Amino acid sequence: KHFVAWPGLLEGRVFYETDESIPLVRVRDLYTREVELFKDLGTSLLYSACIVVFWLHMLIGWKKVVPADAMQIPKDHVKTVTVLGWFAATAIVSMYLSVVW
Repeated sequence: KHFVAWPGLLEGRVFYETDESIPLVRVRDLYTREVELFKDLGTSLLYSACIVVFWLHMLIGWKKVVPADAMQIPKDHVKTVTVLGWFAATAIVSMYLSVVW
C-alpha cells in the first residue's frame, strides 16, 4: 500500500483515499479546545512555568551531555555545539510558549 493516493493527485487529495464503505469520522476542533483551556490565567501561567522548567532541563542537560566521550564531539567543538544546542532548545521552547501567548 502506498502512502500517497496517486489517483487523487490531480484532485488535490494526496494523503487520503475516498472509500464510501468507511463511515465519515469527525475530528475534534483542537484550536477551540486550546483557546478554552488557556483562557484561564492560572492554567496559562502553570503551563508557561512548566515549559520554562523543561527549557532549563534541556539547557543544563545539553551542557552536561556534549562533553561526554559517548558523543564523540572533538574538544575544540564542544563550546560551539553547546551554544547551538542552546539555540535549538530556545527555538523549541519558543514554539511551545507561542501556543499560549
